Amino acid sequence: MMKLARNLDSVLNAIRRLNDDLDRYPALADRLGLAHAYYVLETESAPPLFGFSKFVGYEGLTPEQYLNNYSELDGRNTEHALKPWFEEVRAGTPEYNRLYAELESWLEQYGKRPRGGSTQKVRIMVVRPELQEPAKAKEEDRRLLDLMLAIADLLPATQRHQLRAAL
Repeated sequence: MMKLARNLDSVLNAIRRLNDDLDRYPALADRLGLAHAYYVLETESAPPLFGFSKFVGYEGLTPEQYLNNYSELDGRNTEHALKPWFEEVRAGTPEYNRLYAELESWLEQYGKRPRGGSTQKVRIMVVRPELQEPAKAKEEDRRLLDLMLAIADLLPATQRHQLRAAL
């Protein structure tokens, strides 16, 4: 029996492995459009990588193991196992729309579309903010600071001085 993923690093490595192996395993790529939820690995220097729970939710699963056993694997168990490290992006938000467009583009490379099309959106799961790499967290903190600075620049000089004094 396959073991469920035990830590976030294992899942992120599985997402990378899945993406690296898709071109070598057309039967694996054929299963991409069947996923109900996609798990996202975002990096600063490349487009996001996607994986589905039935593959990335198992510890060290290889394409061969998946293809030989996919009917015995349970996506509900893997989604439960992945819950501590991922949260769902709410459909209809700008973040969901951005990631969904990236997902469509990624799947299109393999002649696939997200399950359900426009009527039933797939779930998109991202790493919980508290578990994201420090560089990503710093970037988010900087955006809030930049917004505050932009607002402060709009204040009259006397109010800017009052704000500085209060800080």
